[in-house]
Amino acid sequence: MKKTLFFLFFALAAGTLLAQDSLNMTLLGRWDDDDLPVASPGGLNLQYSGCWGMALNGREYAILGGALHVLVFDVTDPTTPELIGKFAGQQNTIWREFKSYKNRFYCVSDQTQEGLMILDMSQAPDTIIQTYFSNALFERSHTITLDTVSGRIYLNGSGGGSGGISNGLLILDVKTDPDNPIFLSRINLDVNAAGGYVHDSYVRNDTIFASSGDEGLFVLDCTDSDTCIRLAQIETNGYNHNSWASADGQYQYYTEEIPAGRPVRIVSLKNLALGDIEVVGGFLDNLLEPDSVPKAIPHNVYIKDSLLFNSQYEDGLLVYNISEPENPVLMAYYDTHPQNTKYNTYYGNWGNYPWLPSGTIIAGDMQNGLHLLRLQKSSAVQPLGMPSVKPRIWPNPANQMLTIEVPNGVNHLEVYDAQGRMMAQQLLNAERHSISVDAWPEGLYIVCIRTSDGRAGSNRFVIQH
Repeated sequence: MKKTLFFLFFALAAGTLLAQDSLNMTLLGRWDDDDLPVASPGGLNLQYSGCWGMALNGREYAILGGALHVLVFDVTDPTTPELIGKFAGQQNTIWREFKSYKNRFYCVSDQTQEGLMILDMSQAPDTIIQTYFSNALFERSHTITLDTVSGRIYLNGSGGGSGGISNGLLILDVKTDPDNPIFLSRINLDVNAAGGYVHDSYVRNDTIFASSGDEGLFVLDCTDSDTCIRLAQIETNGYNHNSWASADGQYQYYTEEIPAGRPVRIVSLKNLALGDIEVVGGFLDNLLEPDSVPKAIPHNVYIKDSLLFNSQYEDGLLVYNISEPENPVLMAYYDTHPQNTKYNTYYGNWGNYPWLPSGTIIAGDMQNGLHLLRLQKSSAVQPLGMPSVKPRIWPNPANQMLTIEVPNGVNHLEVYDAQGRMMAQQLLNAERHSISVDAWPEGLYIVCIRTSDGRAGSNRFVIQH
């Protein structure tokens, strides 16, 4: 049974829009079809995987991987997502990933022999044309990266086809002809006997940041696709899963899927020209079980302007302000998978796409399907390009009394619990404040502050009785 759900939430205290298991983020619409096939590796039930988006001719589109199908939606009205294309693959799989280039979607899958699928969206929403579906160049690819400047596709963890059996990077050109990819080269990292597995990559100006699983993060200059030059590398101790760069290119943020509980790491690229990159910080919000040993799993991170969007499996989509790159502040979240009350590995939010012009955010949940979200303009949402302010909190953990010290100019304070419920609200005329928390339940809380000129910030604390 297909379920298309519509959500409108009304303003609560101080004009903040909240929903269950959310903070400063609203669910506009959702699409799920219980009758679609399910892939069940190891007893798991995964119905959906990767997602992406596109804005074209005044309309907005989302693409979502199903176990057997590639699903395309018109999300111009995000409260009524409309399925406008359904393209079958050859077999069920839990891995489908996408990227867009001009008016095309490029689609790959892993653990299949499907190769590459290209969808022409130029006549959408009326018609979507499948212009290419072939495994001649490769049979499988774990993920796909597309440099929209050079028109190059980078197939990560690909193998089979005329490109050869490998797990490195297969590079194709689609700038010459968007419907007929041209083989350029295959690059192996040569970090182990298998030739170097590349799980995912980020590309900017022909510089590749290759997330290579247990081998770490590699930076390559692929200006000449035949002779990619290794610029730097770093062992990251976990399974390096994906990464994305800050807008100014000074920092890289990466996730490590395995083991559970690994934080999102911050890498300084300031000395990349000298072949030197270093981890300078990390952050993890264990929202589902804030008092437990960290078990949250950040899966895919993407950056738009000064915001980092973190698809963190069972915690849903978390949004961080990275105006201060080494001090990310959690400013919003939405739990796409409220069924779970304890961490249980591979459930929840797989990926997201935050770049639609309307502000609609696409998120795909492995069991619950397509989610269309929007950030709210509230005290916790930092206006882009403005410096943040951050409260000091002690003691942390707190038991009876909590002291909050705020910078000069802050005139409003709010405290929320991990479910987005407002616990306290104060108009401020001093820099230090005390709040009694002895009657509050144990758990994670967020202090949000703002100034009269619109600057905002937040900090977290835990209550333990």
